[in-house]
Amino acid sequence: MKIDPKQNTIVCGDNIDWLEDMVKELKGGEGIIDLCYIDPPFFSGLDRDIVWKNGSELRSFGDKFKGDVRYYIEWIKPRLEKIHKLLKPSGSIFVHCDYHASHRLRCLLDDIFKPENFKSEIIWKRTSAHGDSNSLGNVHDTIYFYTKSNKNKFNSVFVNYSEKYLKRYKHTDGEGKYLDRDLSAKGLAGGGYTYKWKGVDGYWRCPIETMEQYEKDNLIYYTKKGTPRLKQHLKKMKGKIIDDLWLDINAINSQAKERIGYPTQKPEELVKRIIECATDDGDLVLDCFSGGGTTAKACVDLKRKFIVGDVSPVACKLGAKRLNLANFFDYEIKGMFQTEEELRSMNGHIFAETICDLMGWKCNEKKSNDKGIDGWDGNGNPIQIKNQKTKAGERDIRDFWGALKAANKTVGVFCAWEFVEGKEGAYSFVAKHKDEVTIELRTNRELIKDILISNEKRAEIEKFYNERLPENWKNIEITSAS
Repeated sequence: MKIDPKQNTIVCGDNIDWLEDMVKELKGGEGIIDLCYIDPPFFSGLDRDIVWKNGSELRSFGDKFKGDVRYYIEWIKPRLEKIHKLLKPSGSIFVHCDYHASHRLRCLLDDIFKPENFKSEIIWKRTSAHGDSNSLGNVHDTIYFYTKSNKNKFNSVFVNYSEKYLKRYKHTDGEGKYLDRDLSAKGLAGGGYTYKWKGVDGYWRCPIETMEQYEKDNLIYYTKKGTPRLKQHLKKMKGKIIDDLWLDINAINSQAKERIGYPTQKPEELVKRIIECATDDGDLVLDCFSGGGTTAKACVDLKRKFIVGDVSPVACKLGAKRLNLANFFDYEIKGMFQTEEELRSMNGHIFAETICDLMGWKCNEKKSNDKGIDGWDGNGNPIQIKNQKTKAGERDIRDFWGALKAANKTVGVFCAWEFVEGKEGAYSFVAKHKDEVTIELRTNRELIKDILISNEKRAEIEKFYNERLPENWKNIEITSAS
């Protein structure tokens, strides 16, 4: 599957496959991703971690949560290795987990990203304290922050001061509330300056010229003993720089507007903080366990590009709906399951693009006057893809044979739903001309098998989707989703 890093994309499918396709597109070059945030299913032994419980997700995750944690680590290891290759040298990864496998994940991340590229172990308090009959209450998740190299991008993020800290701003002047800071250099690394200020002999942390400027700007507060202290006005402060203990973001509750109704959903505020830490406007964010689309929605709000995906078609459809709810439609969906009836009803050019995407072939950008060539395979051989109701026969193959001759090619691939057999059929024509041109005949059904589903399965997906869809979303039409 070919994924354009310039296009916001939702990918439906097992990420081990489409991440590998993205790695191949690098062709040994540097990565393309600025940040990867993943919140993979936790190894908790609880059925809730298989969130959507549809056939695709159960096949992908079901046996990874039974038995020893080593199976879980072996399952996630190749995915992390591919993410490492996809990151730019300045890129970062944030891996969200809990106590069940965090110790093993830390060791694995050290192996892949190297210990020197470990940056932080973030503790997010996701719930309030609660009692436990025989142990301490488990109230936090862990988020590991690693970079690909020491060239990583990082932005300081500020949060509001606590009520307790704000009480320190106990003075007021014409500029508003302020607290007073020590101007003494006692104990200051690097030393200070010795001089008399306003009759007070002291060892100060700034030269006398700076002290005079503070005085001129009305930035000095004097104690009852006449000791100068520096005013720090609240309105000039950005807030507190975040550290690795995040206590100020609440988990999704039953009344939250962003809630889409499953127990592992993470709040947008949490994901936005991570994105702000490690990216700038226009940067590309990857989330290959995207669930209901929190990362994509956060990227839209913060003006970042995104490639997100999930093995669950229900999750991908909900993620698309969530973007539409935010009046955002500038994205495409790849790999979404389709019935044969839906595929056969597609416009011919769109169907050809779908086949090329699935096969990793190059699609012909010309939609008219394409000279009978819809794309080229990995060896550069021309391809023609038919989405017609009738079987492809001798005439169709003869036309493609002529297109190959005109392109000075001796090998080509012809795709159709069915082929006419017999003496005057497609196979007979190919056999007659095999010494001049080699034409490989392939059925569309074979090529689209990874996304082809039955009408019954389509109905099942729609049933799960409608059950998950929040009531206040049901009047929003998805225009970009399949």
